[in-house]
Amino acid sequence: MIDKLKKDNFLFGFTVGLASTVVSAIVLLTGLFLFSMTFNDNPKLFLFSFVAPIFLMRWYFKTENIKSARGVLIVIILGLLSLFAYLYSIGLVTTTKL
Repeated sequence: MIDKLKKDNFLFGFTVGLASTVVSAIVLLTGLFLFSMTFNDNPKLFLFSFVAPIFLMRWYFKTENIKSARGVLIVIILGLLSLFAYLYSIGLVTTTKL
């Protein structure tokens, strides 16, 4: 099973990173559903959905699969940017004047 994850390919890393992020988000949504909460109650919890791809990226860098690690890194960056844009649009991330 682990031999299948040792491919050094950008598209493979992107796909695995996206899949791990989606699975983590589904687990978080299930947890929210069990506690009778919605996504808008605390959307900052979805920052935890990036824990799995961060560990995956670290493993790819450690095993020197640089192309796959870059694919996972792109997923993390795009996902975090989109989550922060959503948090900003609903007013949870505010700017302050210095």
